[in-house]
Amino acid sequence: VAAALGGVLMAQETAIEIDADAVLGRVGPGLTGACIEDVNHEIYGGLYSQMIFGESFQEPPWRAPFRGFTAYGGEWRLTDGTVWGEGPDGPKLVSEVPAFSDGEVGVEVFLKDAGGGNAGLIVRVDRPGPGADNFAGYEVSLDAAAQVLRLGRHRHNWELIRDIPCEVPIGRWIALVVKLAGNTLEVHVDGRRVIRHEDRDHPLESGTIGLRPWAREAGFRNLWLQRDGITTPLPFQRSAESGLEVSRMWRPVQRGSALLAARLETAGPFVGVQSQRIEFLGGGGEVGIGNRGLNRQGMAFVAGRPYEGHVWVRAVRPVDLFVALESDDGTEIHAEKRLPVAATDWQRLDFELTPHLDETQGRFALKLKAAGAVDIGYAFLQPGAWGRFQGLPDRRDVVEALQDQGITVLRYGGSMINAPEYRWKQMIGPRDRRPPYRGTWYPHSSNGWGIFDFLNLCEAAGFLGIPAVNMNESPADMADFMEYVNGSADSEWGRRRAADGHPAPYRLKCLELGNEERVDGAYFEKFKALAETIWARDPDLTLVVGDFVYSRPIHDPMHFDGAASRITSLAAHQKILALAREHDREVWFDVHVWTEGPGASDDLRALPSYVAALEKLAGGARHKVVVFEFNANNHAQRRALGNALAIQVVEQLGEGRIPIATSANCLQVDGQNDNGWNQGLLFLNPSQVWLQPPGYLTRMLSRNHAPLLVKTTVRSPGDVLQVTAKRAEDGSALVVLAV
Repeated sequence: VAAALGGVLMAQETAIEIDADAVLGRVGPGLTGACIEDVNHEIYGGLYSQMIFGESFQEPPWRAPFRGFTAYGGEWRLTDGTVWGEGPDGPKLVSEVPAFSDGEVGVEVFLKDAGGGNAGLIVRVDRPGPGADNFAGYEVSLDAAAQVLRLGRHRHNWELIRDIPCEVPIGRWIALVVKLAGNTLEVHVDGRRVIRHEDRDHPLESGTIGLRPWAREAGFRNLWLQRDGITTPLPFQRSAESGLEVSRMWRPVQRGSALLAARLETAGPFVGVQSQRIEFLGGGGEVGIGNRGLNRQGMAFVAGRPYEGHVWVRAVRPVDLFVALESDDGTEIHAEKRLPVAATDWQRLDFELTPHLDETQGRFALKLKAAGAVDIGYAFLQPGAWGRFQGLPDRRDVVEALQDQGITVLRYGGSMINAPEYRWKQMIGPRDRRPPYRGTWYPHSSNGWGIFDFLNLCEAAGFLGIPAVNMNESPADMADFMEYVNGSADSEWGRRRAADGHPAPYRLKCLELGNEERVDGAYFEKFKALAETIWARDPDLTLVVGDFVYSRPIHDPMHFDGAASRITSLAAHQKILALAREHDREVWFDVHVWTEGPGASDDLRALPSYVAALEKLAGGARHKVVVFEFNANNHAQRRALGNALAIQVVEQLGEGRIPIATSANCLQVDGQNDNGWNQGLLFLNPSQVWLQPPGYLTRMLSRNHAPLLVKTTVRSPGDVLQVTAKRAEDGSALVVLAV
């Protein structure tokens, strides 16, 4: 087959010649995979059917110390119209004024001394949350120790734009003004312009405003906002809710003259370290708490469809607890049910609610309508069977979209598994009894959806599932793991698996040990202890070494640089290969590749040399390389091109060398990117799912898979065109991938 592209590149002809009879190797179906982990809420708040975020009330209290503001961390106090704020974690006091683009913001700042740290304004604030860099916005702060004005940008990270020398007095009020116009910020200190900056790199379009001290105490007064020539003071006034202690992902609910008392109860919590107490003190109406799902984005309800759930509660005296599906402000009650609570310890109350109206910004409410108190330890809400995939705790629309995308392999791993508390034994049994843990990406992570929920999903959806486990799991626990996952139903851990709803063994074929590890002597010792335990219990299971990134070609396996883990030799890899050969087992090595696009990254160019280096060291050991993470900082068309280039390289290396490639991130919840990895293949919100360009690439390749790689010859100006071609076994189809 010979083809000339219609048109010319750089006024020269580009030609592709394909010899469909010259088979170069095989390409397996495993190159259209995705990597999923609970980063940016892919699971908890995403795929997991649990609609409530903050299910076990482990988040610290939400603070509304001042009317019209929300505090994220720190201590804030009001004295004679002046707000004083401090805290070690970059606290923020964010105004509830609607987002805007252009205007002016001003405040007076008081710094008592020239100690370290800084304080000032944050503008164009979007998606704020607890944590130093957990927001998008510009930071404009005053540093008395360094005598500078600091201008920086946060995109759920920290990017210094510039430190500008500036007089920053102590012991008196300093007027700080920021003018916003398009991509330009102009900052004035005490009436003098200090900087005018145009953000050409990553301009932030709109947002609200806030105050932020960093590593010091600061005072703020006379905050104002000017838009369209109209200046609006934003006074600090104590909130009526400032005395309420409500777990951060929930909010107080009060209707009528009823009075609410709320506190976090640490005595005998249901799980974790605390539970939520609510009490009706008096008056008429109702009080309680409401939850709007992940980061309070709002819940979606479908009219006429049932939603099911349960709560774990306790009470000293009998009380009626009401559960309800409501509009965002509670003015519309779509469904409600009374749950009698007995005067006993923790008790589970089940319910079903069917809304009579559609809703896209709803909330779930727990309420009291008469005098009484109740402790709430856990709350669960999910769609009925109609909205879940094959009865599993998975959103049906998300799983069906993954199937339509053509996903063939799912890897459940990533930095999530490196958290010290990430342990498989915390992921079994009733999901409401599984302990919350401090996760890599969220400090109050849920074990409600874990490794075995992942395997259930893959089994039902037809994906090859490859989980990863923490490298610090003990050999004894991994022996139990193998019995739980692949043992017979009459073994000790097999019986537990059956009790958890899966009588048959999972028949797990592949398991990764660690993620992005430093593969050195210490890793080898851990790997050896785990591998020998695992292989003794299942000789057919393939173990995967959780390696990292190599950004420079490896010419000598024992002397190189460019490894992200900073190792300089593959000596530990050689020991792992020798161990596999000694036990007559196959071992795989997982390396990660950047696919930012549109061109090839350094680590993609280095990938073939890594494969060749392992072959030099193998000494006959059966092994392969896999790429479990294509990573990028975007999900645009250029990322699709980057992924396509990477897949071409993998195809050319052949199935015998690299059988599997998975792209991160599998999912991304729209507008809730808290962790900086803006690279989802499939986007979702509470009611919709849709593909991004790299996701469409996966679908295109999956739907047009052909197993035989054939010879191609390409002539293009500047060698800008990369082409691979594959054909069907019987020659009935030819697939050309040109980038």
